[in-house]
Amino acid sequence: MTLTNVWALYAREVKRFQKIWLDTVVSPLMSMILFLAVFGIVSGDRMVGNLPYLAFVYTGLLTMTMVNASFSNPAFALVIAKNLGSIIDIQLAPLPNWGIGIAYALAACTRALLTLAFALLITIWFIPIHGIAHPFLLVLGLILTGLEFGMLGVCFGMYAKNFEALTFVTTFVIQPMVFLAGVFYPISSLPGIWAKVSLLNPMHHSVNLLRYATTGYADTAPMTSLVVMLAICVGVFFLMQWMTKKKLNA
Repeated sequence: MTLTNVWALYAREVKRFQKIWLDTVVSPLMSMILFLAVFGIVSGDRMVGNLPYLAFVYTGLLTMTMVNASFSNPAFALVIAKNLGSIIDIQLAPLPNWGIGIAYALAACTRALLTLAFALLITIWFIPIHGIAHPFLLVLGLILTGLEFGMLGVCFGMYAKNFEALTFVTTFVIQPMVFLAGVFYPISSLPGIWAKVSLLNPMHHSVNLLRYATTGYADTAPMTSLVVMLAICVGVFFLMQWMTKKKLNA
C-alpha cells in the first residue's frame, strides 16, 4: 500500500510539471544554446587535454541543466503548496516521511532526465563527441545526480517559507556551486586554494563523473567522484527524511 501511495504522489508531480513545458524544456534549452553559441565562437580550436573545449563545456552544461531541473522541481512545488494551502493534502496522506521525499525526488529526477533528453536531441549534432566512453557509468551518474539534487530540492522546499528564501538559495548557493564545479574550465586551472575548495563542491563530482563517462576526460579520479556522490545521496536522504518529518508534523 505504501509503495502504491508513493507512486501516486510521484505520478501527480510528473503530471504537474508536464503542464509547464515552457519552463521544463524551453527555458533550459535556450540557456544551453546561448552558452554553446558563445563558447563555440570564442573557443575556436582550443583543447582541454585531448578533448575539444566545446565538448568539455557541453558535458558540463548538460550536468548543470540536470542539476537546475532536479533541484528546482520539488523546491518550487513545495513552496507553492505551502502558499496555496494544498500542503495539507500531503500532511494527511497515508505516506511515511521517506515516501513523500522519495516521490518528490523521483519526480525531480524524471524531469531532469526528460530535460536532458530534449537538450541532447536538439544540440548533440553540433558537438564534436563521438560515442560514449562508459555507458553504464553514465547511466549511474545521471540517476545519482538527479536523485541527489532532487532530494536537496525537497530539503530546501520543506525549509523555505516563501519564494524569496528559494531565490536566495538559488542565487547564493546553487549558482556559486555551478561556477566552482568545473563546468566551464578544468579545476586544475584555478589559482591557489580554489582548486581544493572545488573538490568540496558536490556539483563538481557530478560534472566530473558525467564528463568522464561521456568523453573519458576527468579532472578528479572518477571513482572518487562516484563514492562521494553515493555518500552524499545517503546523507541527503536522511536529512530529507528529518526535514520532511519536522516540517510536515509541525
